[in-house]
Amino acid sequence: MFSSISGPGHSAPLQRTHPKAPKREAVIETEQPAEGPRKRASLIHPGTAHEFRQRLEPLLRQLPQALIHSFVDQGYQLHVIDTAGLHPLTLEVSDYDLRLLDGGEPECVLGLLHDGGATTQEDLEEWLHYVQLLNPELDSGASAQQEITLPAYGYWFGRRLPMDTIRFLKDPRALLEPEMAPKEPGTIAGMVTHGLLPGLQSESNRILFWDFSFRKNDPLLDWYVLHELGHTTDYSLAFRFPDLWREWMGRLEESFVQNRPWLTSYSATSAHEYFAEGFAAWATPSRPRSSVLPSSALAAQRLACDREQLAAVDPWLHELIEEAVGYQL
Repeated sequence: MFSSISGPGHSAPLQRTHPKAPKREAVIETEQPAEGPRKRASLIHPGTAHEFRQRLEPLLRQLPQALIHSFVDQGYQLHVIDTAGLHPLTLEVSDYDLRLLDGGEPECVLGLLHDGGATTQEDLEEWLHYVQLLNPELDSGASAQQEITLPAYGYWFGRRLPMDTIRFLKDPRALLEPEMAPKEPGTIAGMVTHGLLPGLQSESNRILFWDFSFRKNDPLLDWYVLHELGHTTDYSLAFRFPDLWREWMGRLEESFVQNRPWLTSYSATSAHEYFAEGFAAWATPSRPRSSVLPSSALAAQRLACDREQLAAVDPWLHELIEEAVGYQL
């Protein structure tokens, strides 16, 4: 995932040891599972809109197709959530059961009076009905700044959904960092998740993106996608070959601790982000010069990165990435 943070200041490179030689042949002979039929032909979720597929499909073809198939075999699906309309992902969400508000202890939240996201008069009347039900003693002349009890649901394109689902659909930071009140939508471009998410009925491995970066033609859109596929490579290796992954991860962490200078400032946040940033550079054969003015120092760093830059700045990480990819081919 992405946020506009800066890494620690640069310092002199530390002494490095040469990375261990890859152990691909031994691992493949002893641990490679038998090749089976492919579960799905495409990594992209069938509900992802065509306009987003047009950007994704050529990008995915840049990567080894055996690697993409390995993601599919691990149960991953890549979603681009279209916030401008009802995305098929929301069809997995159960309607909120309003009967919970009619007796016992209704599910509710405290807050200032609002419309719950209602867009029709019918929705608004329904919302106010439950506000009155939850606040029978509410004075109609009370201050607008007075906290009252509100239904714990909102509206998403005419559907009543739990509030945490509404927040999740609008911005993934509501799931990952609930205490952060986002100032602008879409500042996190994507994330890789495992298991059950709020509001989703089935457990799944998901590579999620929001439509913001696609629709504004962000010059770093390719980087965002490749960064998340870097995380997917990391996790897929852990799922398929856990013992191998632990040994490989130990060498990655050693490289992370020793690494200076950083490929990007975001590389400095953790060993996993270090790998994902490196993978995005490795998967970019060449970076054409851009006339777009970078929006931040981090954006400028990423716009300057490609495979050649990675090999020059951090040859050890370059080798570790090729090793991780090679195991899954």
